[in-house]
Amino acid sequence: MLPWIATLLIMGANPLELELPTLSGERSALGKLAGEKGTVVMFLQFDCPISAEYSAQLVRLEKQYKPKGLQFVGVMADQQDRAELQKRAAEYGLKFPILHDSKFVLADSLGAKTTPEVFLLDKQGKTLYSGRIDDSWTARMRRNPAPKSSDLVAAMDAMLAQKPIQVTRTDAVGCPIERPQKKAADSKVTYHRDIAPILQEKCQACHRPGEVAPFSLTSYQQALRWRDLLVEVVEKKQMPPWLPSGGYHFRGERKLEEEEIQKIRQWVKDGCAEGDFAQAPLPKQFAEGWQLGEPDLILELPQDMVIGPEGKDLFRCFALPTNLPEDKYVVAYELRPGNRRVVHHTLHFLDFEGRGRKLSADWKANPKDKSGDSGPGYTVSMGVGFAPSGEMGGWAPGISPKFLPNDTAYILPKGSDFILQIHYHRTGKEERDRTRVGLYFARQPVNRFVQPLIVPGNFLLIPPNKADFTVKNTVWLAKDALMHSVDPHMHLLGRKFVMHITEPGGEKHEVIRIDDWDYNWQEIYFLNQPKRLKAGTRIDIEAVFDNSATNPNNPSSPPSWVRFGEQTTNEMCFMFIGLTTDDNMRIQWRKEENGRLFGRNAKVGQR
Repeated sequence: MLPWIATLLIMGANPLELELPTLSGERSALGKLAGEKGTVVMFLQFDCPISAEYSAQLVRLEKQYKPKGLQFVGVMADQQDRAELQKRAAEYGLKFPILHDSKFVLADSLGAKTTPEVFLLDKQGKTLYSGRIDDSWTARMRRNPAPKSSDLVAAMDAMLAQKPIQVTRTDAVGCPIERPQKKAADSKVTYHRDIAPILQEKCQACHRPGEVAPFSLTSYQQALRWRDLLVEVVEKKQMPPWLPSGGYHFRGERKLEEEEIQKIRQWVKDGCAEGDFAQAPLPKQFAEGWQLGEPDLILELPQDMVIGPEGKDLFRCFALPTNLPEDKYVVAYELRPGNRRVVHHTLHFLDFEGRGRKLSADWKANPKDKSGDSGPGYTVSMGVGFAPSGEMGGWAPGISPKFLPNDTAYILPKGSDFILQIHYHRTGKEERDRTRVGLYFARQPVNRFVQPLIVPGNFLLIPPNKADFTVKNTVWLAKDALMHSVDPHMHLLGRKFVMHITEPGGEKHEVIRIDDWDYNWQEIYFLNQPKRLKAGTRIDIEAVFDNSATNPNNPSSPPSWVRFGEQTTNEMCFMFIGLTTDDNMRIQWRKEENGRLFGRNAKVGQR
């Protein structure tokens, strides 16, 4: 039979009549598993983070609606090993029947294209509703900050009440269901020669077993399976995650060149040719353990942090006492995530006054978690809950630890605390983490200490329905300094951020430009080479906020007035610049080119 005829027959078949194996191996027609009043067919995929995260919610819904006559049936439409899928289903607590659709017959019959995607069928097998479970996601990697529509629940309730379903079709958000690929003809672009080197250098730091990415990209079969998603995310420049689109070069840049994007696009367009294995690069070797050697001081969460299975991403702060009897000078730090599946990124701050410990004690006395989170530390909406005494960089997947330039260090006063802010992803099941930070102390005398220069964007309120609210500020550096890093900061309404410096002689430089801000991917950017700034250097920052209804990240619907503040529904605008000065006095800036100084005139590290 011709393939296209078989496809038409499948699409015209009653889905209840199709017979597939369950994950345990027994074959069953979907109709034998159907509920008395209807069936909810759910296309799922454990390697898709959005699909996996819905697991706990689907378990709850199944318990609620099964007694009402609706049967939930999961479908794994892929060619993975059935035993492995069964094992992972048990990890996520999925006890409803799950069919293995390795030949995509049920997916083709219903027209499923995405995971997670649900189909509400009546007793005759007619689709009454299809699409997303709810509106918790506006796009892949874009959470809805203010979800409102529980589409599947609304459809089930209307069906059971024998009322018309108001919305019968929505677009599912998640990962594509990849059908088998026909063998490619000869192509100028092949996997082993052209694509594998790109994936090694730009993707495998995260997309390999045991790392933070939800799936691996270390083989031809893996790249083939995720081919359409691969093209989509590199064309949109969502992956590798790298926000800067202009300015200086920074350490650990993860962006793809246009030529590399074109190769991936062409490879998929031409049919994903595998090519000659003899042309494949040698497997990339990744360092295990502490990459900079054994640290001088290891700071660790005092106990496991338990991250609940579902809900918004968690930003958790941990006050880690150093218990140092004397001042130390830190020339490098290295972060070792305890659970790379959930540790998205970290930011590091210093606390000379014990404020983080007090917040931790208050949180322990009055826990506020409602998502199943428990453990040490405390949670605040944004930041660390107070103005930190200093900062010490951060970590994101793909960043390799490095030593500061010679004669340069972070000062760590005796008795101070290291404040570790961890951004946790949820995976659909309970997870545990016990992250560690290693600090490396100077062996030689140090004369320059890194300190932050904070340049605020000046605003009090952002009006509603304003898509291009612009915030600016200009300051002048009061003394010579060496610039090591920049760290722009906004919240959910942020869209763009740019910083320029103008040298006293008039030469202007773009330091960093971000044209598509994403709060979830913020980090501290270290220059490849520190930049010397003369006294009188002009610093300009400009940020654009989108407080319109078309902004998918807007936490208010309809848009409302937004004020400056720490909360999720507030906004901020700051540029944190990591500098060193020759005399180690706290850096100052002038509001006017020859005006008065702003800033505290004290030695770095003084309380």
